[in-house]
Amino acid sequence: MVKRLLIGILSVVSFGAYAQLETSADFRRQVFKKETTFGISGHSRGYAINARFMNFTDGYTKQGLEVELTKLRHPKEVKTPNNQSYGTSRGFVYNRINTFFSLRGGYIREKILFDKTDKGTVSISLVTSGGLSLGLLKPVYVVVTTETAPISRNEIVRYNPGDPLQSNVQGEANFFKGTGETKFYPGIYAKVGFNFDYKVSEKKVTALEAGVIYDYYFREVPIFYERDGGEDINWAGFFQFYVAFNFGFRKN
Repeated sequence: MVKRLLIGILSVVSFGAYAQLETSADFRRQVFKKETTFGISGHSRGYAINARFMNFTDGYTKQGLEVELTKLRHPKEVKTPNNQSYGTSRGFVYNRINTFFSLRGGYIREKILFDKTDKGTVSISLVTSGGLSLGLLKPVYVVVTTETAPISRNEIVRYNPGDPLQSNVQGEANFFKGTGETKFYPGIYAKVGFNFDYKVSEKKVTALEAGVIYDYYFREVPIFYERDGGEDINWAGFFQFYVAFNFGFRKN
């Protein structure tokens, strides 16, 4: 009698484990080994594009490489319209002497906190990443009008708000002007966010993500012009809130 009871209990447990293994969520974890995604994001300092290449380490966790290119704006940036009468097509930011981009590359890990149980529901994951952040600082060139009676003419010069001869700025020059003078600012970054995956196909990734990022460079990044004895308005660290849309695919 006892022997039959034990056999019955073991049969029920085994059936339960087998049934759980056959759920769509568990089946997905067993089948897919790799995930590749691409994304676009807006953050409190600008915008970014990213790519991620990850491997599943178990049913709930994946990890791999993240690469991201982002534009970092200074909080004091206010764009001034261009002067159309002089034929320029770009406005400029008063006192911004350099444009700053960051190329991030690092380790990323994503862990499912609340799993997807049925199609049409949402899974929630914790995303953490960190690594190297290479800052790219490009000087700003502007179109200025110089007057030497009785002739006035436009010139393209490197922007310097402290130069009295640059009081008549008409607009920013072509974006690519000054790329050969780009300087590099090495640093590090860290990111924490939550990923909301609402895909309708198990092989595709369609997700929203929100969180915070912090970049720290090993020296001050001079984005804005600082007058002698004036306020220190350039920093080495950049804190950002971000929202991203990620899409991609999974494969065996």
